[in-house]
Amino acid sequence: MAGMNNGGALAIADDYRGGGGRRGGIFRLRNRRHRAGLYVAAWGVAGILSTTVPGGLAVNPDHILLYFIVFMAGVLLLLLSLVDLPWGERAAARLEGLLGDVL
Repeated sequence: MAGMNNGGALAIADDYRGGGGRRGGIFRLRNRRHRAGLYVAAWGVAGILSTTVPGGLAVNPDHILLYFIVFMAGVLLLLLSLVDLPWGERAAARLEGLLGDVL
């Protein structure tokens, strides 16, 4: 028999609707590396947009390249965090350490 949660409803019904394990938000981020990859990639996209969209500004092309590299590093960290193989975990740990040192 299913146990009761604090609201009085059955815990099974809460899990069936997805409220039991959900903390809010759209994405269920698996671990710290996944979240870090998402944040670094979003930072790269925001940097690219802020340097290329305003047309009248004199933008240094080196900044655009730097933001693109940050974006690609975030995407690579996201992809490596999804791999459930030992080599993927080691590569993600190395990339996370490199990003921590650089940024």
